[in-house]
Amino acid sequence: MIKESTINKTLELLKLIKQSGLTTSGYFKSIGKNPSYFYVRLSNIRKDYYTLREKYPEIIEEILELNDSIGNRENLVSFEEEEIKEDQVLDTDERVTSSYVRNVDGKIVGYKFEVFRRDNTPVSGVLTREEMQCIYRLYSYYGASITQREISRYFPDYSLVDFKRILRAFNITKASGPFAPHMYEEKTEEELKEIHLREKENDFLKKIEKDELKDLQSTAVKLARKNRELEETIQQLSEGISINVDSQEIPEIKFIDSDKSLIIHLADMHIGAKCESNTLYPNPYDYNEIKRRLDKLTESIASFGRLDTLIINLLGDSLDGMDNQTARRDHFMPQQMDNVQQVETFLDLVLNFVSACRPLANKIKIYCVKCGNHGGIWEYTANIALQCAINKVFPDIEFTLFKDFFGWYNFKDHIFVCCHGKDEKFMKKALPLNLDEKSKVMIHEWLTENKLIGAKDIHFIKGDLHSNALSSCRLFDYRNVLSLFGASDYSNYNFSRNSYGVSYDLFIGDNRTIGTFENL
Repeated sequence: MIKESTINKTLELLKLIKQSGLTTSGYFKSIGKNPSYFYVRLSNIRKDYYTLREKYPEIIEEILELNDSIGNRENLVSFEEEEIKEDQVLDTDERVTSSYVRNVDGKIVGYKFEVFRRDNTPVSGVLTREEMQCIYRLYSYYGASITQREISRYFPDYSLVDFKRILRAFNITKASGPFAPHMYEEKTEEELKEIHLREKENDFLKKIEKDELKDLQSTAVKLARKNRELEETIQQLSEGISINVDSQEIPEIKFIDSDKSLIIHLADMHIGAKCESNTLYPNPYDYNEIKRRLDKLTESIASFGRLDTLIINLLGDSLDGMDNQTARRDHFMPQQMDNVQQVETFLDLVLNFVSACRPLANKIKIYCVKCGNHGGIWEYTANIALQCAINKVFPDIEFTLFKDFFGWYNFKDHIFVCCHGKDEKFMKKALPLNLDEKSKVMIHEWLTENKLIGAKDIHFIKGDLHSNALSSCRLFDYRNVLSLFGASDYSNYNFSRNSYGVSYDLFIGDNRTIGTFENL
């Protein structure tokens, strides 16, 4: 397969030849180089035409069009010839004959041609009515107006050069009408107008389909490029991120009896997000501010006294995005940290937070959703890094990273179903603030599929909307939880101001109370 760089060089060289006004041979003589390698390259492009056109449709067509427009000998020979001789003499095609083939009723049934070639056998044959009408309709400016090269592919028995000779034999030009002679003889003016309109409509629809295919190809190329960029970015995780987990101090934990357990829902941290100063509701949010809020959260947890179990739910959008965009790559956002800085900050802050919480409970468990719609696969990779770090630094802490959109666990015979609220790829709209019928059916089907229907207490917990809200149905309650980040400038101006903080579930014995730590 010819390399893309070779194709681009061929195109640039053809442009230079075109600008010079010389033939290809003349151009190469003017710069003192042999054109043989260039002819071989053109021949290879011709051989791989269909494969190359799928990958580089616009470039290949431009190369062929430029080559056709340059007055050089490679336009008059097939690229499929194995050798191109420097001293080849061109024939003139001055002697041509063409005629109509008619039946006994005088009706045109074919188009006969014969083109005499110097020192070669004549090109002769008979085109059918359908073939001739195809040529007129496709080539004429008033028809589809496509190139000779494209039309010649409908006639594989003739080379491009021979096909051009046939057009000259019948004096078919762009200015010709869109109908073959037999059509004018057999159809009325009104019939021809109706046929022409139908064909124009068909050509228009085909063009739409072609454009849609071209758009799909372009989208596929862009997605492939983004995928390569993503792979390169993920590679940085192992090469560019440095977190010294060994430097964390591991406090000695002594087991103390307690009837209290706490579940905190740490959602939508949006590490790396940037809010402008002097806006409607300023929300400065850098490393120091996030650490301050997590320190205040630690103090709030400590206010409950010694805990038997502390469960930390990480509910997605821990990172603000990648390359200043969400996972869907559809719009840009202001950010104050690059991709690697976001991950480094996330790991550093969460590890320090877990370390600070370690003396507050006999047991700590962490449940983490796959990712959010902002961080996407980059956040999922960061969560894997966090899981590895937790396992190394705090081997007694149980860390569960859910691989699916919904994840669940059982605590004190209560089923907690966790998700971010919007995925990184498919969902057009997020799960709503308050439970609606569509979401109720979706969750009910998932609970049934996972054989959770019938459990006494099912709690559906989600983030994404940065608000605390509770609604319920007969089978489960449905809760949106607060965001540690709070609201962005966009949200403040277009929707409403939200408190930042962390929502929680407190168990005292078997009794459950829900609450929030707001504006830490």
